[in-house]
Amino acid sequence: MALYLFVIGFISILGQVIILRELNTAFFGIELIYILSLGIWLLGTALGVLIDRHSKKISVNTLNIYFLTWGIIFLIDIYFIRSIRIIFGESPGTYMQFVNQFSGILISVLPVSALLGLMFSHAARIYISGKRTLVKSYAIESAGGVIGGFISTLLLGLDFQNFESALFCSLFAFSVIYYSYTKNKFIINFAAAILFAAVILIFIFSSSIDFKMTKLNHPNLVETKDTPYGRVSITSLGEQISVFENDALSFENESIEPEEFVQLALLQHPAPKSVLVLGSGIDGTISEISKFNFERIDYVEVNNKLIDISNKYLSEETHLAFMSENFKLIIEDPRSYLKNCPSYDIILIGAAEPNSGQSNRFFTKEFFEQCSAKLNPSGIAAVRLRSAENLWTPQLTIRNTSIYKTMKNIFRDIIVLPGSTNILICSKNKLEKNPTILSKRFTERKINARLVSPQFINYIFTNDRFFQINHIISTSHTEMNTDLKPVCYQYSAAMWLSKFFPDLMQIDVSGFNKKFDIRKFTAISTLLLTIGFFFIRISKVGIGRYILVFIAGFVGMVFETMVILFYQSRSGILYQNIGILLTAFMAGLSLGSIALDKIYRLKIKSKNTFRTAGYILILLLVFINLFLNEITNSSLFSNLAGTSFLLMVAGVLVSGVFAYASLFRIDNQQKAVAPFYSADVLGGSFGSLLSSFILIPFLGIISTGIFLSVLSILSLILI
Repeated sequence: MALYLFVIGFISILGQVIILRELNTAFFGIELIYILSLGIWLLGTALGVLIDRHSKKISVNTLNIYFLTWGIIFLIDIYFIRSIRIIFGESPGTYMQFVNQFSGILISVLPVSALLGLMFSHAARIYISGKRTLVKSYAIESAGGVIGGFISTLLLGLDFQNFESALFCSLFAFSVIYYSYTKNKFIINFAAAILFAAVILIFIFSSSIDFKMTKLNHPNLVETKDTPYGRVSITSLGEQISVFENDALSFENESIEPEEFVQLALLQHPAPKSVLVLGSGIDGTISEISKFNFERIDYVEVNNKLIDISNKYLSEETHLAFMSENFKLIIEDPRSYLKNCPSYDIILIGAAEPNSGQSNRFFTKEFFEQCSAKLNPSGIAAVRLRSAENLWTPQLTIRNTSIYKTMKNIFRDIIVLPGSTNILICSKNKLEKNPTILSKRFTERKINARLVSPQFINYIFTNDRFFQINHIISTSHTEMNTDLKPVCYQYSAAMWLSKFFPDLMQIDVSGFNKKFDIRKFTAISTLLLTIGFFFIRISKVGIGRYILVFIAGFVGMVFETMVILFYQSRSGILYQNIGILLTAFMAGLSLGSIALDKIYRLKIKSKNTFRTAGYILILLLVFINLFLNEITNSSLFSNLAGTSFLLMVAGVLVSGVFAYASLFRIDNQQKAVAPFYSADVLGGSFGSLLSSFILIPFLGIISTGIFLSVLSILSLILI
C-alpha cells in the first residue's frame, strides 16, 4: 500500500502543475487565476478526504477503480480547459464572463483534486490498518510529491509538451493497478489494459492532437510550443503574423507600436551610440533600432525558445538586424544581466504590463535602480505601459502613478507620452520637451518611418492629453512599487475584477493604504486571536489540535508564497523552476513527518517531552517568518539552491506540527485521517488565497511575515 500512497503524491503534484499550466494559458497568464486555482485544488482535496470519511468499507479494488477514474477524468480535463470558451459560448481571445471563468475553474480543478483527496484517505486507512500511523502515510505521499515536482520540471526541460506530460501522468495512474494484479477483479485488470493501450495510441498521435486542441482558440494557428515560460502560439492570416504568449497577444508584425516606442525614446538623446533592449525585441523593436548608426545593440531575452519558434516568421528587417555585426543576442534574465553588464546610452524595457509577480519585477524601485546604475551620464531609459487613451479609472490612475513615482525617485526627470500604450521616458538629466528641437533631430537622422514625423512629434507634445496626464500623474499620491511591497499587484487585481464588475472601476484602492495602520491591525488581531485560542484551549469541544494543524497549513502556504515571490523578484522568472521549488517544500514535508514518526516509535511519548517538541517547532516557525527579510537577503539564500533549502526547512516545520498534533495521545490513527488531513489542506487553501489577494498586496512581505509570527506564537496556547 506504500506504493499506492507514493503514486498518489506523484500524480497529485505532477497533475497539479499540468492543470495549472493549462489554466494559466486559458486565462491569458493572469497570475490571480493561478493562485485561485491552487486554493480550489486544496479545497477539493479536503472535500475528497471528508467524503471518504463516511465510507465504511475499504478495499484495494475500490482504490483501483478510483485510480482508473482519475486517469480518465484527468485527460478529459485537459480537453475541457482547451475548449472552455467554446463550451461556455465565449469568443476566442476575449475575457470570459466572471461567472463562466469561476465555473470553468471549479469544473477543471474540483473533480480531480477531490478524487485525489479521496484516494489518499482510502489508501491511508488501508495502510494504517496494519498498525502504522497517519504521519507515515503523509510522509510517503509527500515523498511521491517530491518526485512528481521534479518530473514536472524535467519533462519540460526535455521538450515534452504539456499534453504529453498529461498522458504520462495518466499512464502512471493506470500502471500502479498492476502492483496488486493477482488480487484484482478481472474487470479491473482488463479495463486498465484497455486504457493503457488507448493512452499509448494517443501518445503516438499526440503532436497532431495537441495542435488541434490549441487551434480551438487560434483558428489560423501555424505553430505552437510549450516553453518554460508559457505557451507560445503563432497564427498567420494573409501577410499578418501574430505571436501569442499564454494565449495573450504578444505582438503582430504590422503594428506601429515598436516604431513609436523606439523613435520617441531615442529622440531624447542627441547622439546615442549604445542601446540595451530588455525583452520583447522581436516585435519590431530591434529592426527600428537598426535604422540608427549604433556602435552596440544588445538584446537580452530570457526565453530562448520564443526566439527559436518565432525566428522563421520574423520580418526581413528583423532578420537583417539580427545578422549585423553590432548586434548581440543575450539569453539571460534581464535583472541578472544588469548586475555585471557595461553602461549604455539607451535602455529600452519591453516588459509586459505589471499584472503579475512575473512582470511586476520589471517595474519596481530595485529594478529601476539597476537600470540607472548602467546608464551613461546623459543616458535615457524608457518603458511601455498599456493604458487607456482618453479615460483613466481611479485604479489605472493609481497604478500608473505608482510606477511614475517609483521612477521619479530614481531619475531626475520623467516624461509620460499618452496613448493606448503610454511611453515613460526618464533620465538623470533634464529631458527635452520642445517639439521643435525634437523634430529637428528626427529630420537630421533621416529615419524612414510610417507614423513618426515632425507633425506627429508636435502633436504628441502639444495635445491636451499630454499636459493633462502629466499633471494627473505628477499630483496623485500613492506608494512606490518595490520588491517587498508590490503595490502594482493590488491595482492590477482590482482592474482585472472591474472587467467583470464595472462598478469596481470607481473604487480607489489607495484609500485603503492611506487609512491602514499595521500597528493597529497587529494589536487588534493579536487580541482577538489570543481570546479565541484561549477559549478553544479551555473548552471541551476538542478542536484545538485541528486548529493547530489548520494554522500550520496556513502559515506554511503563506510562507511558501512569500519565499517564491522573493525568488521570482530577485533571481529570475518563476515558471522555469516552480517544479523544483514545490519539490523542495514537499521534501521538507516528507522529512519532517518521517522524523517525528521515528521519535514517536522510540516511545518518547511522555507529556512533557512531546509537548516540548511542539513548542520548539512552532518557535522555529516564528523565527523564520520574523526574520524572513534578513534570511532571504543573505547571499546563502538568494539563489535557487538557497531558496529550495529554505522551503525545505519550512516544510519540515509544518509537517512536524502536523505530526505532533496527529500523534500525541491519538490512539485510533484511522479515525484521525479525515479531520487532520482536511484541516491541513484547508489551512493551505485559505493561506494561498488570503496571501495572494490581501496579505502580500496590501501588507507587503515584511508585514505579512510579522503577522505570521504573531499567529504562530499565539498558537502555542493550543499545544
